[in-house]
Amino acid sequence: MPVLPVIGWLILVVLAGVVIAHRLQVRFAGDEGPFVAVAYDLLPLALFAAPVIMIVSLVASQFVLAIVAAVLTAYQLVLVVPRMISNRIPRWARHAPRLRLAVANVYVDNPTPEDAARQLVGCGADVIVIAEATPSFMETFDAAGGKESHPHRVLDPADTSDYAVAIASRLPLEPASQMRRIGPLNLAVAEIKVDGVLTTIAGLNPEAPFDSGGYEQWRAQIEALESFVPEVVGPLVVAGDLNTTRFRPEFQELLDTGLIDCIDALGQAWKPSFSLRSVLPLGAWSLVMRLDHALSNDGVRPLRVRNLEARGSDHLPFLITLAVRYGQAEWTTTSSSAQLPSEPSPTGPA
Repeated sequence: MPVLPVIGWLILVVLAGVVIAHRLQVRFAGDEGPFVAVAYDLLPLALFAAPVIMIVSLVASQFVLAIVAAVLTAYQLVLVVPRMISNRIPRWARHAPRLRLAVANVYVDNPTPEDAARQLVGCGADVIVIAEATPSFMETFDAAGGKESHPHRVLDPADTSDYAVAIASRLPLEPASQMRRIGPLNLAVAEIKVDGVLTTIAGLNPEAPFDSGGYEQWRAQIEALESFVPEVVGPLVVAGDLNTTRFRPEFQELLDTGLIDCIDALGQAWKPSFSLRSVLPLGAWSLVMRLDHALSNDGVRPLRVRNLEARGSDHLPFLITLAVRYGQAEWTTTSSSAQLPSEPSPTGPA
């Protein structure tokens, strides 16, 4: 057999195996492990090989190969096209109060943390969720003007890990705002009033799958988050570096708790948030994907989003404008985290 058809078949067999495993995992759940999880993350990108093989196979009269490639191309379109179409903005959102949220993984080894801090201070966000928020970066953030622009904080100053998370807000925090420990998950929970409506912002940065034992820890942290979401009363936004793309089955399980992917809903899911542009000479050519997310329940709807520049980080921050829904009377008076099954940490809002 000619070499090119053999190579084409090998590529398609691997892609088909990942696709079949993906569909079975979505339907029946299971534990895929770190390598398969990352294969799911890369699946939409990897499937770009299918239309190329389809075209080459047609030219070379390899029609069976072309048919298999066409099937995988169709599956890629199923994954890609719906996330390039924005959802209709509900009528209530047109006149609802706005909340501007920034989400940024600032990178623990950031060579220019001052630039990253100045960008966040000046981006116009009401609330900022900061992943890899080491004490050193938060000092830099304060020195860049964050102490004045976003003085209200939820963080754990004792957390010096690569997965520290903080919330900085220009809006006052309600008393229940604090760091919470839910099983293996450290969750920054900020409660704010948006035009009188009590709104919960939950920030997190679960562990990366390729750390030692990282996938098991990541999966347990996502499961802990799933237990948190249904207990929240009123509008909720979950945001941060989730260390996963939209395409892992666990992400769908998280959405099944009553959340929507805000960036998907805007048809902007293919704007990446992970790139090596800032940290490697050839990083601009690196594969990119969205690991940083904003999810919301039906009390919040996204209106627009834009990526900010990667100032020394391997992640691109983004700024998203959200509409917060006027609703039940208890939304303005009831602490949304009063009934959460969690263990409050000794640290709280600053």
